[in-house]
Amino acid sequence: MMSLVNLPSRIILCRVVQVEGLLLQIAACESQVSLLHVVNYNQLFSFCGLATALQKGGATMKATIPILLDGGMGQEIVNRGGKGDYGKWASGALYEAPELVSAIHRDYIDAGADIITANTYGTTRTRLRYIGIEDQFAPLLQTASDLANAAREAANRDIQIAASLPPLEASYVNSFALSFEEATAEFAEMMTVLATGVDIFLGETFSTGFEARAFLKAAQGRGKPIWLALTLDDHQPEQLRGGEKLADVIASLPELPDALLLNCCKPATISQALPILQASGAPFGAYANGFTGIPDDWVDVGGVAQLTAREDMSPEGYARDVAGWIDTGASIVGGCCETGPAHIQRLRELIDGRNGTAEAKL
Repeated sequence: MMSLVNLPSRIILCRVVQVEGLLLQIAACESQVSLLHVVNYNQLFSFCGLATALQKGGATMKATIPILLDGGMGQEIVNRGGKGDYGKWASGALYEAPELVSAIHRDYIDAGADIITANTYGTTRTRLRYIGIEDQFAPLLQTASDLANAAREAANRDIQIAASLPPLEASYVNSFALSFEEATAEFAEMMTVLATGVDIFLGETFSTGFEARAFLKAAQGRGKPIWLALTLDDHQPEQLRGGEKLADVIASLPELPDALLLNCCKPATISQALPILQASGAPFGAYANGFTGIPDDWVDVGGVAQLTAREDMSPEGYARDVAGWIDTGASIVGGCCETGPAHIQRLRELIDGRNGTAEAKL
């Protein structure tokens, strides 16, 4: 079946498009561009602004499917000498070593990422309150946004910035001090501060439907693409770390986000669960971690010192896992904790190699 999507004159993709073996047919006039043979991907295209503006009379559009996220930020900071204790993990670098955050953003852009994620995972009001620097909540969010934007401005191509909207109290937990209304308000406050400096609201590493629904409620009506990433139990891939079935959580959402993702679990876990996302009908994807596993005795405020990195997840090995996700239909891929620029560079090569090189003259 052929679907026709009319888009405004600002095109939204870069590099090559090939969907299920069909190169997109493109037609243009002065005011709009039409993409043909886009089924399931047109929604994705319409909210990922990844291309330069059309130029009348002969601009070239390139696009890539899937879209490539960056890799981990917090663990990359630790691996380059930053701190890993609760509260200062990731966020500490914003005031102690901002140049380190900048360097990581640049490395991911150089590796080929289409989207970089602002270093805001650790900067929730609740987490900062715990370590006594709640008064730095807005300044740290602004610093994270500024660093990501500076890296984008220095790039010689189009880059999008996602805001990381994380678990507000701690990762991998299923009980909360905050009420639903309080959690929604805290997410909303973060979004308000970050709105002018980011392109996408990415709620990530949610272990429960509670977190997912609070994030979605806060994000509605803000004019940004809403991406939701859930993390799974590596021992039971069909359920979230909080114990709920993945399919049940998706069914409980008041409406589907613009993209539905899995993150911060093992590649094999994601491979088993992706068909559940596929069945939702939303654009979907994943970005795995490189941990040996999340310990059963995980301490909420124990920090990432409780975690160990796998020694067998090379960029080449990870690319083999991601290739399987792409075969399943994933339209967004990248890396999470313990994946770095080398992993993203290999994924860029994978994507470009599968798509070939083609240009559409407009």
